[in-house]
Amino acid sequence: MDIVWVGIAVLGCALVILALGRFVWNLRPQREMGGLPVTSLEKLGWVGLAVTSFVGLGLATLVVFEGATGFHEKESSRLIFWALLMSGIGVWAAAWAVIKRRSGETVVDERDRAILARSLSVESVVVLLSLVTWTVTLTEVYWDSGAIPIAYLQLLFWSTLIGGAFGRSLGIVMGYRREISVDA
Repeated sequence: MDIVWVGIAVLGCALVILALGRFVWNLRPQREMGGLPVTSLEKLGWVGLAVTSFVGLGLATLVVFEGATGFHEKESSRLIFWALLMSGIGVWAAAWAVIKRRSGETVVDERDRAILARSLSVESVVVLLSLVTWTVTLTEVYWDSGAIPIAYLQLLFWSTLIGGAFGRSLGIVMGYRREISVDA
C-alpha cells in the first residue's frame, strides 16, 4: 500500500513541476510588448511574488528544522516567523507607497482593473490546491488516530494565506504577460 502512495506523491510532484515550468514559460516577455514601460501594478505584482516567496520559504525552512509541533511549541520559532511575516508586509507596503508616489498617485487604470479581476482565478486555484493537499495529506496521515494535532491547523492557515497572496501576485504578473481585452 505504501508504494501506491509513493507513486501518487511522485506523480503529483511531477505534475506540479510541469505546471510550474509552464507558468514560468508563460511569464516570458512577449515580442509585441517589447519597449513598453512596466506599469505600477505589475511592479507590485513582482514585489508580491518576491515577498510571498521569501516568507513562504522561511516558514517551510522553520518547519523543516523544527518540525510542525516544534514550530508550534517553540516561542523562538514563532517569533522568527512573525518577524518574517511583518518584514514581508513592511517591504510590500513600502514598495506600494514608493510606486504610488512615483506614478503620480494612480496605480490602476481600466486594463489594470481587468487584470486584477482575472488574477482572482489564479489565486483561487492556488488556495484550492493548498486546501486539497492539506486535507488529503492530513486525513491519510492521521486517519487511525482520529485527531489532527493543532500545530498542523496553524500551518494550514498560514500556508493557505501566503499561497493566496502568492497566487494573486502571480495572476497579476501573468495578466501583463498575456493578452487581456478590456470591454469599454
